[in-house]
Amino acid sequence: MYTLVMSLKTLPDLNVSAIVLNEGKLAVKLRDAGLEAAVIEESKNNFFQILSQIKKVLRNKKIDILHSHRYKENILAALLKKRGVVQHLVQTVHGINEPLKGIRLLKARFYSFLNLYYTRKYFDKVITVSFDIQNKLSRKIDPNKLVAVHNAIDPADITIKKTANRIREELGIEENQPIIGTAGRMVPVKGYNIFLDMAKIILEKTPEVRFLLVGDGPLKQELEGMTQNLGIDKEVIFPGFRDDIIDIINCLDIFVISSYHEGIPIALLEAMALKKAIVATAVGGINEIIENDVSGILVNPGDSPALAEACIKVLDDINIKKKLENEAPKRINSEFSVEIQKSYFLKIYRELIQYSMKKFFDPS
Repeated sequence: MYTLVMSLKTLPDLNVSAIVLNEGKLAVKLRDAGLEAAVIEESKNNFFQILSQIKKVLRNKKIDILHSHRYKENILAALLKKRGVVQHLVQTVHGINEPLKGIRLLKARFYSFLNLYYTRKYFDKVITVSFDIQNKLSRKIDPNKLVAVHNAIDPADITIKKTANRIREELGIEENQPIIGTAGRMVPVKGYNIFLDMAKIILEKTPEVRFLLVGDGPLKQELEGMTQNLGIDKEVIFPGFRDDIIDIINCLDIFVISSYHEGIPIALLEAMALKKAIVATAVGGINEIIENDVSGILVNPGDSPALAEACIKVLDDINIKKKLENEAPKRINSEFSVEIQKSYFLKIYRELIQYSMKKFFDPS
């Protein structure tokens, strides 16, 4: 969202502001960048209080388009349109539902039902971050409403603050030890158990390799226990949540994604922009990012031996590694830059406004 908002902010014919439901890093970054950003704390207000406060914020702004990014915000946006506060609604779908159990599954199904109802009734456009998600949603939502626009990054925002050697020192990794890593929420869909099985296989052949599993989440403790059961707890490092994720990625020799499904992962785009060799599962939007054996190596999901084999191939052959590193940023510049994303969104927004003008002057 931050990357999108900041790129749209540069367009002279758009007046962009934001509403954030938590006072956190995003709100601070938006304000520091000079953007008007209202914060309504969802932890201190119930749903209808949030709705009322957003209505007050928007009352005098004459908003043409409200663009939302999560179930809760989508439902709030729909109710605001129903009350005549905004004219047009756009939402972005960043991924598909993750597998859940028990009460969390029931809650997710309830919110999903509400979101689908309000999306069908009130939203003008639904942006999906991959063609894969677009195809899946076309069974539930009018295909004419769906538009695929890939996530994007601005390479100018990717700045290295700590050298790779400094990160290695912080993590206790020696200069000559190869590092294979990944980053994300520790949830089942990420397949981190497969990542650890892969690590076990690689260490049997190249015991000097070290592994980073960066992030936090409900499975962290279980994954740490798994490293002990596999006997690789000394070689796998869990740095936890990091604000310096760019510096962490920059110290890697190989960036791995072991997921069972993905949209368009920002961390993957960042790793490619940083010229990292990529080994990933051929799932979801990843197939739209990586050209196999050109800008990365793709393997089947759930196949830890195949992941291990691909990583070993990269470590053993400097020419393969260099090729992947050189091709990855070219792929980002050609398909996943903010300039491309910005042009798509501007076209979508303009079409909505032009449609409104046409209806206003020719109601028939």
